[in-house]
Amino acid sequence: MSPRLKISKYVIERLSKIDTNEPTGCLFGLMYDSTLLVVGLSLEFFENGQKTYRQLLLNLPAEIELCGVIKFSETLSVESKPKEIFQDVDITDNPLFIVLNKNKTIKAHFLVHDKFEETSYEVLQPDELWKQFIHVRLNTVLPLQCEATIAGVKNIMQNKRKKIASGQVSFHIDGTSIYLFGIASDVGVTGTSTEANIGELMDSFGSEQTSKKKKHSLNKVEIVPVNLVLKATKDMLSDKLVKTAVKMMTTQRKPSFYISMPLRVDTLAMVHRNTKLSELYTVLVEAACRSLRLLECVLLEQLGQEGIGDGAGLRLPETFHFLPPEIGHFITRIVPKGIPDESMERERRSLHEQLCLPLDRPMFRRGNAYPSNSAKLINPHEALPPQPLKPDVTVAVVRGRYSYHHYMQDNFNDDGWGCAYRSMQTIFSWFRFQGYSTIDVPTHRDIQQCLVNIGDKPSSFLGSKQWIGSTEVMFCLETLLGVQSRIIFANTGSELLSYTPELVHHFERHGSPIMIGGGVLAHTILGVEYNSVTNETRYLILDPHYTGADDISVVIGKGWCGWKNSDFWNKTAHYNLCLPQTKPAI
Repeated sequence: MSPRLKISKYVIERLSKIDTNEPTGCLFGLMYDSTLLVVGLSLEFFENGQKTYRQLLLNLPAEIELCGVIKFSETLSVESKPKEIFQDVDITDNPLFIVLNKNKTIKAHFLVHDKFEETSYEVLQPDELWKQFIHVRLNTVLPLQCEATIAGVKNIMQNKRKKIASGQVSFHIDGTSIYLFGIASDVGVTGTSTEANIGELMDSFGSEQTSKKKKHSLNKVEIVPVNLVLKATKDMLSDKLVKTAVKMMTTQRKPSFYISMPLRVDTLAMVHRNTKLSELYTVLVEAACRSLRLLECVLLEQLGQEGIGDGAGLRLPETFHFLPPEIGHFITRIVPKGIPDESMERERRSLHEQLCLPLDRPMFRRGNAYPSNSAKLINPHEALPPQPLKPDVTVAVVRGRYSYHHYMQDNFNDDGWGCAYRSMQTIFSWFRFQGYSTIDVPTHRDIQQCLVNIGDKPSSFLGSKQWIGSTEVMFCLETLLGVQSRIIFANTGSELLSYTPELVHHFERHGSPIMIGGGVLAHTILGVEYNSVTNETRYLILDPHYTGADDISVVIGKGWCGWKNSDFWNKTAHYNLCLPQTKPAI
């Protein structure tokens, strides 16, 4: 009997926008409660006879597996290449086959007894996806000691995978007394009931999660941290076998260089809330093995480069997890430490193309990584109640992440004069989080020093409490980031309404926050809502004049971040807007 079928809304939306000349793609999903959920897709290029989806699987969270094929065609016929993909589907006995025609109509079929049977499907909305599924993050450090040769690295990494898969390791869920044991132990789970599931565990963290949400902005992704525990004692039986079955061998080997480094395993798994804790062990083993394979690829690629054959120039691998808003699932990349993002554009471009992602903005640079390490509120506007869809209304908002900068942060008193500085810091953080820059967000003094250096301000400006405006923000963005900005001048607050279409275009094209200054006040515009029939405009405002703690409930509840009508602006004040522009990049 074929499973029930659900398709993530993210996949449906990507299919509705996809434009490709490739005939075939791969579908990725996971099984739960006799249901197949499709969460991702990729194009399959079959380059040089290689199946690129096999490598992509290593970049996905454990439990997400190849589940079928998508064909961009009008017919149901299956050529030889898709048949090869079907043979690699292990997650279900009934691989999925989706046909997408030119009108973007989706027809889904399961392969049952070598015949295609059309099936209906349910679309799983994003909110439901994040409610029903939890991510488990395994983070541990393993020692790597081997010869600095390709054979040496392959051998040691294979041994590590075998040891983890043999059941000789255990896993500890951070912040609890829960341990998970493998087949080498008589005990499966300790510290809780063997029938307990991961959802119940997350619910028990409820009070802690609530306090975190007060500190941080709305976060839909639930992550359970886990670490790995290696077996410290030897098996007595294996010792006896070694003593009673000794073989002697002498070898003569050439001297070789040696690798000795800590290897950080940082990997994810995506599981349904109903998954029992006793079932997590095998999931975590698979997650660890995927990470080790990715780490091996990075090490081998370096050893194959000229000048690193002796291992002397070998760089530590760094792991980054990404959650592009377009795809709705994590992608993990491991890259050599210290290699600049600019040097890895070819690999990122290939990943963009394989995942059918836009080629005009970064998604897999270090700055795009999830989660952010910011101590400040991230994207507070996402905690606002969702706006109902209205006819003839266009809504355009900031794209990507930013941190909320406001008065009195960082133990620095700028109350009454630093609002434009704070707005610029918010904009600066956006460019960092989007991967356009790795430069730290500047302090007030950094901003003042920049303006003095370019000759816009006298030296007496340094250390003062003097205001800045949109023009100074433009100068600093260009000098510090190389970012060009557009300045809009409005003679009155009422005149701002005439620029609404341009603001809509800005958010749709560039997606960056806008700084606006008028009178003695500066604000950050995060979005606009435009009614083409009534000509009414609302503005999504982030107010830098807030002086309290970074508590999301206060920021939202008191209106420091929220939608404002056009009468929010002073009808008689002059306003200048700084619209930071982006350049196509990957």
